[in-house]
Amino acid sequence: MTSPVLHRLLQESPLVVTGCGAVSAAGLSVESLWQRAVSGPPTARTQMFDLGGRKLSVAACPAPTLEGLREVLHPVRRMDRSVQLGWLAACQALQEAGLHTGRDGRRMGVIAGSSRGPVGKVAEGFDRLKQRRYPPSLSADCTFAALSGVLAQSLGLEGPTAMVSATCASGAYALAFAAEQLLLGKADAFLAGAAEAPLIPAVVAQLDAAGVLGSHTDPALACRPFDVTRNGLCLGEGSAFLVLETAAGAKRRGAAALAHLSGWGLCLVDSGRAGVSESGGGTVKAAREALATAGLSAAEIGYVNTHGTGTRLNDAAEAKALRQLFDGAGSPPCTSTKPVTGHCLGATPALEAVICVEALRRQVIPPTLNCQQLDPECRLNVQPLRAAPACVRHAMSNSLGFWGYHASLIFSTLP
Repeated sequence: MTSPVLHRLLQESPLVVTGCGAVSAAGLSVESLWQRAVSGPPTARTQMFDLGGRKLSVAACPAPTLEGLREVLHPVRRMDRSVQLGWLAACQALQEAGLHTGRDGRRMGVIAGSSRGPVGKVAEGFDRLKQRRYPPSLSADCTFAALSGVLAQSLGLEGPTAMVSATCASGAYALAFAAEQLLLGKADAFLAGAAEAPLIPAVVAQLDAAGVLGSHTDPALACRPFDVTRNGLCLGEGSAFLVLETAAGAKRRGAAALAHLSGWGLCLVDSGRAGVSESGGGTVKAAREALATAGLSAAEIGYVNTHGTGTRLNDAAEAKALRQLFDGAGSPPCTSTKPVTGHCLGATPALEAVICVEALRRQVIPPTLNCQQLDPECRLNVQPLRAAPACVRHAMSNSLGFWGYHASLIFSTLP
């Protein structure tokens, strides 16, 4: 659907977020994510990986151990860690939305996202080739759709269900696709989000070979978005899910809305495997589409949660794109929260969506931790090392990934 059509449909049937759930390096809840985002410290720590006999020490942002959650994780106890993280976040979102019991599963769907999918189980599948017995369960557990499938089946959700992969923009694509299904009347509510557990040797080796892993003598400082000394990202793992529904539907069942999902823009640009061009044109294109869908001007955006990975090329290109987007419209506070979550690949946009919702609810701008000296190439209104109170009505979250996938989401306060 085009932006004018989406805008008209959103005017007729606004969409709201009624529940959020998050699991990240900051902890096992939305509250722990928010508190770490506004107060720090960064979460990265040294982790050792065996890359085919070569030991590599990297700064990484792992989610907490799931020991002690055996009862909660029972439906997914033998599945990939990404699925387990997704399950926890999805159950939290349903709980907050008041849909953990008594829901009509026939009118609720699941759209989940991931860049790497159940990569741990896939790796196990290759390892098992050396053994005599091969578990038949791997046939289903190694599929990308394992996460959306187990959520739908175990929670009794019979609405439209799918798995979306758009590299590091996957979580945003999942939210946008769920929103469009709601506007088409395909369901009354959706669980939408993403999960990722890429802290395994194969993925670490890939990113090491690509030269994008950040480093520092202090692992907590390895991810330094927009800083003049930045040299790469910190790989993380985590999940976030949001419950989306129409404002009318939420009102009918007496559910409290947290924020509006008021706009989104998706695009793919020809920027090669790396996914980002020096001009940052994909970011501008997706953001303008999101603004058009929301019926907003750039001047009305009060906060931007940037992609901000801490890599040399990405941060400079994104800063250039945002300067172009907000040219003549002022410069809203911009932050990267990746020093807290790490770069959780496809799950990051969903985690950052939750942070935007919380920023709107609490009227606080989280800081960009570790940005001690802003790079002149990244001339933005980067929120410094401390959180700040602010009057924000509309927050934008931008994401991009390999192969040129770009996404922009806009969340707004309630009337």
